Amino acid sequence: MPIELQWQVPEQIEGLEAFLGEVAQVCMDLEGVENAGFTVRIVDGAQIRSLNREARGIDLPTDVLSFPMVRYPAGTTARDNPRRLRREYDFDLGYVNLGDCVINLDRAREQAAEYGHSLRRELGYLTAHSAFHLMGYDHMTEPDKRRMRAMEKRAMRALSLWREEKGEDRMTHEQLFELACAAVENAYAPYSHFPVGACILTESGETFSGCNFENAAYGASICAERCAASCAIAAGQRRFVAIAIAAERGPAWPCGTCRQVLREFSDLSMPVIVGKKGGAFRVRTLGELLPESFGPENLAEPRGD
Repeated sequence: MPIELQWQVPEQIEGLEAFLGEVAQVCMDLEGVENAGFTVRIVDGAQIRSLNREARGIDLPTDVLSFPMVRYPAGTTARDNPRRLRREYDFDLGYVNLGDCVINLDRAREQAAEYGHSLRRELGYLTAHSAFHLMGYDHMTEPDKRRMRAMEKRAMRALSLWREEKGEDRMTHEQLFELACAAVENAYAPYSHFPVGACILTESGETFSGCNFENAAYGASICAERCAASCAIAAGQRRFVAIAIAAERGPAWPCGTCRQVLREFSDLSMPVIVGKKGGAFRVRTLGELLPESFGPENLAEPRGD
């Protein structure tokens, strides 16, 4: 069980510990964290208001508070710090204690009614929100907020608890492939005559297109996948969740270099969607295309640790 549930209110909800444990496990799996857990404390409005005054100097009954036990170097999260997490292993507990999540049951009820969903769903979301805080995510700046929000979406979707907001649609493989087909039109391929387009979907929900562009000095040519990745990285994106690749003359699976570049910013479960422009496509995971791969987690942690 990845959580320890502590009730500090008279009411107790049957089955909640197992459900919140499932939520926590999904969040940690998405982050790539193993053998870890945290405490979830269920309190009322007065109790969390007192905690806010003591810990933050804020006299308000917020919905959730997070108290991390592990400190991560700036700009990194738990996935970037496996050795730091191993050093935090608690032999008495038998796992790495990520910290404490404190949930205001009164406010959770109010928000569930306000948003028109169940109390169970609201408690699940607040637990996921806190879990990502405990693993180093924050929402103080707009880029950080988008990054954390994207992880929350992935967790809630995995739990079948996500509700699309008005005007928000999940990008389908078909839609992403259409964007890749459109990118083919901009390709510069006077030597190979093999134009390719690509489109990357990032965890923030944004898409970034690219095309291959060749050079008379052949080694200076750039593939469509790396062109799209460069655009995403230049915009501050660091996590890719899908890529579609289309070519004029037939399917064009990524070259070895492109597969390694995608590995740097993607989970091995990321779908790679490939097909001929205007035709059908096939889907493989990055792990299938790059088995037994080498990635950033195999290298030393950032300096300052």
